[in-house]
Amino acid sequence: MTQLMGGYDHRVHAGNAGDVWKHFLLMEAADWLLKGSNRLIYAESHAGRPHYLLKAPGEWEEGIGRIWHLLPSLQSFAYFRILSELNPSLPQASEERIYPGSVRQIIELAGRRGTELQADIWDSHPDVAASWQDFLSQESLPSILVRPGICFHFSDGFSGLLSFLRPSSDSSPRLLFIDPPYVEAQDVHMAEKLMQKARDAGWTVLWWYMTSEMTAPAALDALEIDFAQMGLYGGRWRGAGVAVAGSKSSQLSGLVHHLQQKGEELIRMLKWH
Repeated sequence: MTQLMGGYDHRVHAGNAGDVWKHFLLMEAADWLLKGSNRLIYAESHAGRPHYLLKAPGEWEEGIGRIWHLLPSLQSFAYFRILSELNPSLPQASEERIYPGSVRQIIELAGRRGTELQADIWDSHPDVAASWQDFLSQESLPSILVRPGICFHFSDGFSGLLSFLRPSSDSSPRLLFIDPPYVEAQDVHMAEKLMQKARDAGWTVLWWYMTSEMTAPAALDALEIDFAQMGLYGGRWRGAGVAVAGSKSSQLSGLVHHLQQKGEELIRMLKWH
């Protein structure tokens, strides 16, 4: 696998074309894993903030902004349902939009399904840690949410998760999202190491990357997209991918097939519109 993407401040990139693809697949994966289960164990290596406020100008305008007007027709997909529910009225061009980060999307999905959530999330940025402290201490989270079991770890996600992951007899689905910033030369190596350990410990793993900068290991299933196929524009990044791994081959093949079908369905709908 090659790299790198350079510095990455997600406040700048929230809602961009890469976010649309990775969050769409993450939500579809979580939704699929929760069929027949009322509990989800979730972990994330680089959590980012609970949510972001989108306002013009910004990269999001060439990402989720290009298809925002289509949200009412995309309600069959968990990702777009969550965006709609957090933004109940379609904003005017000049109005701010709430864009949930990946963990917030998992929280919303679990809450709306009535699912018990156990989440351990990592980030080493002080401002991100402060934003989670504020979010989790709110007296009035959205009424639909049952206060989830979230543990925020203010430390490096790679080293933290490598120590945290271990086999378990718990049969609940376990989902790890690896979403590194790719600002350090070792990020790719550490992500590969983390994916292998998580897979060996019985976790389902999704690992996000930009296709113009990296390629997924040949042994992994990968779902890649050229942003132009979705009518989106990623600037110097032409496309994105999510590599999928798991210890149970039958479950993994079912999940990958589901994600492929949903991705093709989304592309058809966007082209039709």
